[in-house]
Amino acid sequence: MVICTKWKWQQWFADTDWSPGFHDNIDKEQAAALKFGAKGEAKPDVVKVSDDRSLNLQVTNALIKQVDAIQVDIERDSAMDHRLKVKYLSGMHQVLRDYNTKRAYGRIHPEEAPAMVAAYQNMMKADVAGKSILPYIKSLSFEAGERLIEPFQDNPGYKEARMELFSKYAFDNTETIMPKLGPYLDYPMTDSIIAAVARLNPNQVLTYATSYTPTANAIRRNKDALVQTIVSIGRSKSIKILPFIDEILAGRATVSDLEKSVENDDQYFRQMVKTTIQLQKRKVDGETILGLKAMNDNMRAKSLRYIREINDLHEESAPVRFRIVKDFSPEELYYLIVNGQEELYTSSYTNHAGAGLYDQMMARMKPPRGDSLLLLVSFDRFKKFLAMAAGFNTLDNFLKSMASENSTYLMKKFVSNLEKTEDPEDAVDVANSFGSIRDEKLMAFLRSEVQSNFNYVKRKNDQRGIVIYELLGSLFAPEGKNTDSAWARQMSAKLQLPPINYVEFNTLLNDSGRIYQQVFFYGDKDGQDSYASFMGNFPSSDWKVSKNTSWTTISSIKGKPTTIFANNPIDEPGDKEAISKLSAYLDEKGIHPTIFIHRGHSYHVNTTLDNLQSTARIVVLGSCGGYHNLAVVLEKAPEAHIISSKQVGTRWVNEPIIRSLEDQVRAGKNVDWVNMWASLSKKFAGDARNKPLFDDYVPPHKNLGAIFIKAYRQIMKDNK
Repeated sequence: MVICTKWKWQQWFADTDWSPGFHDNIDKEQAAALKFGAKGEAKPDVVKVSDDRSLNLQVTNALIKQVDAIQVDIERDSAMDHRLKVKYLSGMHQVLRDYNTKRAYGRIHPEEAPAMVAAYQNMMKADVAGKSILPYIKSLSFEAGERLIEPFQDNPGYKEARMELFSKYAFDNTETIMPKLGPYLDYPMTDSIIAAVARLNPNQVLTYATSYTPTANAIRRNKDALVQTIVSIGRSKSIKILPFIDEILAGRATVSDLEKSVENDDQYFRQMVKTTIQLQKRKVDGETILGLKAMNDNMRAKSLRYIREINDLHEESAPVRFRIVKDFSPEELYYLIVNGQEELYTSSYTNHAGAGLYDQMMARMKPPRGDSLLLLVSFDRFKKFLAMAAGFNTLDNFLKSMASENSTYLMKKFVSNLEKTEDPEDAVDVANSFGSIRDEKLMAFLRSEVQSNFNYVKRKNDQRGIVIYELLGSLFAPEGKNTDSAWARQMSAKLQLPPINYVEFNTLLNDSGRIYQQVFFYGDKDGQDSYASFMGNFPSSDWKVSKNTSWTTISSIKGKPTTIFANNPIDEPGDKEAISKLSAYLDEKGIHPTIFIHRGHSYHVNTTLDNLQSTARIVVLGSCGGYHNLAVVLEKAPEAHIISSKQVGTRWVNEPIIRSLEDQVRAGKNVDWVNMWASLSKKFAGDARNKPLFDDYVPPHKNLGAIFIKAYRQIMKDNK
């Protein structure tokens, strides 16, 4: 153990049938828990899980002193035979290993350690006495209790405890629960879980209902009426009709009628737009709509297919590039835009030829009034649309297409009711838009509206609203003559955040003084080309490169010790297998990178984010800077500085950013975003082709959405 030296253990248990290997394994996990987050400490003696010293001491006491005491109790208990001692010691090792791994990937609240250790000890005593372990898991989260109960599979309360934990988790995580149902299909509660998922995400239930898995059988035998409707859709000729489930349930459409209407791709997209507008109106009227999420998911996937074709033809003439949408109506183009935030090229959105999606949307409106269009779509995602318009510098044009009183009303709506949404996505869109608006008159008006909304929620004593509008007011305060550095320092102090404009070099180091980085590549042509380009950044005079079948390891020869792990861009699905193998290797070696770089399209980003560790201090997304991706990054790694882009990333910009980053890291310098971006701006100033692409990249000190999320979460956490 960490506190008790091995020779003492050997002395204490010289006369017992104990196995030092189990204790050694526990020692290693205890040491790993101590090292995690202990920057620069040779022999850390406290497990650091937060800035609260009292909480850190509680966790340390549980993971070190109490675990040591449990080992002593196990070895000294004469009522336990060798088999039981092995069972409980190996179980303790697995619990600690699971805790450390989940902590690294942000999948557990690390402050749960004391409750976990206490529960394990109580379950062990109950198990020895032949009593149920069920009472001791009721206060634990699924992530904390999942591995904790596994040593007790012969316990009379094991099955109930397992179901208790899983059902608690399932109903809190209906969005992601379906892939985890397999081991629980024989539990009665599973039918209720499937029915709950069907009401929130019928698309997931359909996917599994049409699969060749045991889960499909569980879905087919489910007696819930909605689940059975989904099953009937799965048996039809085209599962693409699922988004129209509300129409089927209401008797306004039949499966056979819809099968005919979705055979043509363009017709299918148009039918989705038409139905979405109808569903949105019903939602505004207070109806509960089951298929709206499935509709949005399917429409987004279809929209990206159109957008990618337009993007791929960026060097062709406008008639060729945009022929795929030549017959689209304004509302159909509107939905292409709001669904394409993560992948739209600037030139696909608007261009000098007036052929971009936004340009065509405005030109095809009769009359060409933006307020009429928003009324037509029942203001569906209008805040997202306005934020994108601000980002692409078309907001002024859009507002001038309508009467001034209507544009004023619209912008009032843009910044109002932000406290009423379940998550702060709309508020983040507003924050991001402020970073792009250059019209000082409009900015002054919006600042005034933010203040007005703040006064309103303060009168109502709406604490969430107060936090949102006070934060926006801070971020949107006039900069005056402040430099980027001065503004960032002021925001850090005012919002009580760590530095916004730089990352301290020492925070990038692991406990041995080395910086570890992980880069994600994917197996499509773009990924393979990006990997080849990336590898050109490491001359043999400065770097040592080694490669196995799954990943490449790049280590610095000069400068500060730095190691970069990059998975090889193997043809799909081999790329994801390579990422999995690399992550397993990092876990095994206790390596926790502090710099993560995503090199791939937006549809690959979820894999990157799944493998993001809580130690991340710098995250380069390159693309995919939307709210949900920023939120996931900061949920897993609250201290991360994020470089993102308003459009699809390009290696012509990514490579200079990465080279600049590596130069600062190897030099042992703080990563100063203001200076780094100023230098990069000079480099791209004379590059007519790539400067517009670089301008779409958002550095951490100007990523108002990310800054808002960090501050919002910190304040809401402190207010609990």
